[in-house]
Amino acid sequence: MKLVLSRIEYSVAVPVPAATAFRAFCDLDRLLHRGIYDEATWIEGPPWKVGSRIRYVISKPFAATILSVVTSCDPSRSVGILNHALGITAEQNVTFVADAKRGTRILMTMDFVGKSPAVPENVIQDAISFLTQDALDTVAALCQPGRASSSRQ
Repeated sequence: MKLVLSRIEYSVAVPVPAATAFRAFCDLDRLLHRGIYDEATWIEGPPWKVGSRIRYVISKPFAATILSVVTSCDPSRSVGILNHALGITAEQNVTFVADAKRGTRILMTMDFVGKSPAVPENVIQDAISFLTQDALDTVAALCQPGRASSSRQ
């Protein structure tokens, strides 16, 4: 059986400095209370430190628990996370780049490999795409004028 590495990329532009966008990304509460994530909790180590672990429990697009570990963190510049769920491993990289309009472009890539014994490959790919877009869309929503992030780092 040959495993093929797949990639999903998604980006958003936000009208705030990179430090503000980074704080919004670090606010895991932004994921909750919308019918997608039932839980987004630090389960080991201090938040956003290399080696720290997060548990995400999702109910949409289907029920799953994602166990994640922070692999890199350069505040206001980048975050790396390794995610595991349903037989899939996904390397998540998020970069924050200042743009000419004094805002920030946030780019997320998800490189993933593996095969779920319970969920078809196309459904997994659609789910990773959905969650990737949702993760950055929630950051963009927090970064709109008049919104304040309740970020905890």
